[in-house]
Amino acid sequence: MDGQPFYFLGANAYYLMESAAHGDTGTVKDVFAGAHDLGMTVLRTWAFFDSPDSTNPAVIQYKPGVVNEQALRALDYVVFQAKLHDMRLLLPLVNSWDDYGGMNQYVRWRIENPLVEALPPAPRYSNEEIAKVVIGQKGQTYQHALTNSFGHDDFYSDPIIRGWFKDYVSIVMLRVNSYTGIQYKDDPTILGWELANEPRSSDRSTQLIFQWTAEMSSFIKSLDQNHLVGTGEEGFDNSAAGYSLQAYNNQLWLFDGSAGVSFSSNSAVSSIDFASIHLYPESWSLPNSAGNTWIRDHTRLAGGFGKPLLIGEFAVRAQKSLTYDSWLTTMLLDGAAGGIVWQLLGGSRDDREGFGLRCPEDGLTCSTLFASAVQFRLKSQAGVVSPPPFYSLQQNYPNPFNGQTIIAYDLPTGSHVLLELYNAVGQHVMTLQNGFQNAGRRKELLEVGSLASGVYLYRLTAEPQSQSLKYSQTKKLLLIK
Repeated sequence: MDGQPFYFLGANAYYLMESAAHGDTGTVKDVFAGAHDLGMTVLRTWAFFDSPDSTNPAVIQYKPGVVNEQALRALDYVVFQAKLHDMRLLLPLVNSWDDYGGMNQYVRWRIENPLVEALPPAPRYSNEEIAKVVIGQKGQTYQHALTNSFGHDDFYSDPIIRGWFKDYVSIVMLRVNSYTGIQYKDDPTILGWELANEPRSSDRSTQLIFQWTAEMSSFIKSLDQNHLVGTGEEGFDNSAAGYSLQAYNNQLWLFDGSAGVSFSSNSAVSSIDFASIHLYPESWSLPNSAGNTWIRDHTRLAGGFGKPLLIGEFAVRAQKSLTYDSWLTTMLLDGAAGGIVWQLLGGSRDDREGFGLRCPEDGLTCSTLFASAVQFRLKSQAGVVSPPPFYSLQQNYPNPFNGQTIIAYDLPTGSHVLLELYNAVGQHVMTLQNGFQNAGRRKELLEVGSLASGVYLYRLTAEPQSQSLKYSQTKKLLLIK
């Protein structure tokens, strides 16, 4: 950013355009002011609302190519307020889920406007497939098939729909903001575009979304060469290669192509500028500690493609402060470009999903986010994280604990780290870390799981690459259930 590295902490607030369109500009200002007070520099918010409901002032696109000026002016206002609050915006262009219209709305328009030369040759979906509903981590849904001939996947494959989507992209990017007089494609307030929010398909080969990603990202670049482009995906893959499988609780569906998405293939597309993942371990039957592995694995893979990694959404419903403290530390020290928490509430916006946070009311979580935002800003200024002066192992916190606790330790240089847990009689219970870690104050999560109440010992062994001496330290912790 302006010739300097840019690392950031941000927040999701998808509803900003909708609030502005309904005249609730106070909520928009409240969210930007709150994010700014937390030290955040990026907000992610929807730049779409596709619906035939012409009575809703927040609908941007009533039908293909027919847009609502009032809703677009509301989006203009959101961009304007971002500029006033010195924030950057990340703007997804369509939803895979049915909320705010989504990809299936394009498919419905296609069904209602059959063009003979582009109709599918024969019915492709059974009645059972029409009844199938795909469910996301926040309870969002989309219908797999809408008729015997058309389904969700046609958003990616049907040439008429692809043309409609390109038309919409063109409308947004070539628009002149009614508040600033700047075309969206030239506005430095916009950090970048995401092709979609959490694209999925039923194509286990993952080629359908891969080809769509290549086509649409290249099209955006033909209109707008000033902004970054990402996929907006969740991080699922069609191969387990490069992933630390032992950390994922045997949830092999994350890597078998069943979501129709390949993080590795999509991230390697030349017109994709940054890799994208989301993080919801509770919804994926994973422990919160697996979130750190999810971040590390994808950061490493993205680096192999020469791309920065963005955690576009991350959230838990419980233990927010401890979990975010650990995850954000991993993002910061292991090289992620930034993280965007789901989600920041403002005004009268309710927490319908249970993931929301409101500051300063959610005190500990807000303090954690503020402290992390400071560290991301410092890294942007220096280009690196200043390492601690010497090795040390900290007392876990909280202690005593139930649920989860953080074990923090200082690495003055990159080291091979072995972090282990033993019971009171010296029997090995689990290994929390075994591998190379960059310098910095690390914060690893220890979760109760099936452990019994009692005193445990945790031992850190760290071996720097450039020395033969090892650092080793042991401390006690107390688990009370």
